[in-house]
Formats: sequence, C-alpha cells, structure tokens
Amino acid sequence: MESISSVGRGYYNYYHDKSRYETPDGKAKTAWYDRDLTTEEIGKNNAGVLNKDYQCADLCRKLADAYQSIAESNRAKYSTAQEVKDAVWAKYTATGEYSAYSHEERAAMARNEIHMTLFGTIDNWNNDPHLKGTVSKNTHNGSNETESRAFNIKTLGAQFMNLWNNNGIDTSKINGSSFLFCINGMNLQATITLLKGEKQDSGLLDLMTKALNSNENASNLFYNLLYDANKQGILPHDSLAKWKLYSNFKEITGLDITTFKQTEKGFVDNNGVTAKEIFKESLKSTTKVPAEFKGAAYEYFEQQEKEAMKYDISKVPDLNLSMEYRNGYVYLNGDQKHIDYCV
Repeated sequence: MESISSVGRGYYNYYHDKSRYETPDGKAKTAWYDRDLTTEEIGKNNAGVLNKDYQCADLCRKLADAYQSIAESNRAKYSTAQEVKDAVWAKYTATGEYSAYSHEERAAMARNEIHMTLFGTIDNWNNDPHLKGTVSKNTHNGSNETESRAFNIKTLGAQFMNLWNNNGIDTSKINGSSFLFCINGMNLQATITLLKGEKQDSGLLDLMTKALNSNENASNLFYNLLYDANKQGILPHDSLAKWKLYSNFKEITGLDITTFKQTEKGFVDNNGVTAKEIFKESLKSTTKVPAEFKGAAYEYFEQQEKEAMKYDISKVPDLNLSMEYRNGYVYLNGDQKHIDYCV
C-alpha cells in the first residue's frame, strides 16, 4: 500500500518516533510536495512508496482535512504514541460503532487517523470511506458491540499463542491450566499467577512473565484491558483518577506525583512547589507537546488533579487490571473477583 507522506497540512513527529524523520525544531514542516522536505528525506524514513508524480495529492489532502480536528483532539488526549494506537484501533475494531464498514475500510480509517495524529500524514488513500462521503457511526449497535467484543477477545487469545510460540514456550505444558494475568498501571509490569491446574514449573512461569513484559506487550495489554473495563463500567473511579494523574504528570515532568503531599492547594513537593507549577514549567520546555496544544494540555492536567483531589490518593490502590487465560482463550467478562491477588 502506498504511503503518501505529508500531503496534508504539514509533517511533524509529534511523539518523537525514532524510526521516523524528526523535524529539527519540533514544529510541523509543510508538505513534501512543497519541497520543504525532499522526497529523499521523507522516503528513507517512511514505509511504502512515495508517489513522485503527486497524482494522489488531492485525495490525500481531502483525507487530511477529514482527520485534522480528530488528530488534534487525540494529541490533546493521549500522552504517548502507544496510547493513540491502542485507542484508535479499539475505536474501529472493538466498539462495533463502525461495523457497517468493511474490514478494509475500518483498517484504512484507523491507519489514517493514527498517522495523522502522529505525523500529519495519510497512510491509506485507497480504501478510506471518507473519500465517498460522510462517515457515520452505527446508531444501534448492541449486538454488533457484543460481536466485536467477542472478536477482540478471540484475537487476544491468538496473540498470546503467538507470543508463547515466539518465545519458545511449549503451550502443551500450560493447556488445562488457568492463569491470572495482572498488570499494574503505574509501572505497566505484568505478573502471572496459576489459578487452577497442575502445579507449573517456576521456570515456565518466569518465561511466560518475561515474554509478557517484553516489547511493550504488557503495556499494550493494559490499554486493551483498560478500554474494555471502561466500556463495561467496572473501573474503580479512585484508582482510575490516581492513574490518570500519575501517568500524565510522569510523562511531562518525569516525576512521581504520588510522592507529593496532598494539600488544599493540590499536590505539593517537599519544597512547597505545587504540581501545577511544575507541570506548567515542564510544558514550556518539553517537545512532547507542540506549542499550540500546551494550553489545552495544562487545562487537562488541572482537570485530572481536580478529579484526584476527591480522594486521599495516599490510600487509593494502584490501578491493577486483570484477566484470566486458559487453553488459548482469554476471559474479560468483567469479573473482578481476582483483583485482590494483583500486586
């Protein structure tokens, strides 16, 4: 599939993906067809084939316009590229809201929204239904949502089978046993506990845990579970508020806000400086948030702190998400009876 880079309003590397071209000043560069960036510069940093004749530029500009406001909203909402990818793929595959469109169309929309959010580029101009007219969500998707959730669960099971096979784990040794996977949202580390079945070799459990904690597998699973649990309405409000505050503050400042003192003024460090002041100062120098979005990012943090202030954060448990894995299948039915075992 062709990858027509930067035929929208500009090219940038918002989340600083090391595999992509990085704009030196952190700002958007105008489209490559305006030759602010040479095709060689873009081409060597982007997958696919660049169209040297630019005959697809008009189509891609139309798609860029369709996704521009959505991409801006995503950049204000998600602090990492992985959060963007997880949320967007779930939006088009797990919610059932776009089940009226074909698999190819939904994949094209997901890829274009992700690429517009991350880089200001269009990835797939061929199958995107935005070229045909207005794209609408399903208005009645109860059964479709159920089917989509079942498909997502089935896909997760297949991914785990691939994970075990790729890491030399003999799946015949774990068949018939039930495992609890727990992921701590604060450090995105997973633990695996045997729930039921024959006693497992500790070396095998260690190998499974190591595989799950490699290559952002645990992080990806956490956001998948987070999305599903949110849809099911089973997330504890206090732990979720704590996690959101912690994650955003850590991403921008590099500091752990749970070490701050909670006061009437908000969270304060040992020197009496408020978390809001530190966040604001860090926003000034960070390249993770473009200048035009820094105001929105600060307001978003203020909202997160206000929500967290409803609770005594020092007494709020970390956000731990869990799932059961058995015989190549995962169970995400909202049953949180094992949550106390998550550490």
